[in-house]
Amino acid sequence: MNATRLLGMGLVALPAVMVLIAAGTASPAEPTASALPVPVVQTCTGFQTETFTPGLNATLRQVVGEGNGELTSCVPFGDSLPASGRVTSTMAGMMSCGGGTRTRNTTITWDDGGSSTLQESGSVESPVGGGRAAVFTGKILSGRFAGATTVTTRTLSPLPKPQCATEAGLTEAGGPLTVEITHVP
Repeated sequence: MNATRLLGMGLVALPAVMVLIAAGTASPAEPTASALPVPVVQTCTGFQTETFTPGLNATLRQVVGEGNGELTSCVPFGDSLPASGRVTSTMAGMMSCGGGTRTRNTTITWDDGGSSTLQESGSVESPVGGGRAAVFTGKILSGRFAGATTVTTRTLSPLPKPQCATEAGLTEAGGPLTVEITHVP
């Protein structure tokens, strides 16, 4: 058999194969698979200022803090979600200018009046472009998106600052904030 004849037979057989495939997928006896829900990711960016008591210095020590900021740009994937929000947080942990770990309780009050209460934990990560990033993972405990997971990144300006060399330490720091919320609608 030559190649032209085989090619001709393939073209004739192709519609029959397509009919068999279509008939197999349309069989009423087969159960249909239901689609799994697709997670919705909302990423918000803004700025946050944090205060520390006692201040951060070179010694790893128990520190408490508060944070206030704004999420000015939220990019939703999927449904229409809030476009901005106000962030307030409290935190505690073993911290220094060189790093440490902490837990945070954060409330986001969304621009439409709703709110989300987050509980997160994390640490200061390796230097990022001359600065450092505090990265927290957690969950939304109540309010909008309850049950959703979160990743919050707070970019810190380059450390150490001169205050880090003192006993009183660095009592205030500010920088860009990113909150990523992943939930299943």
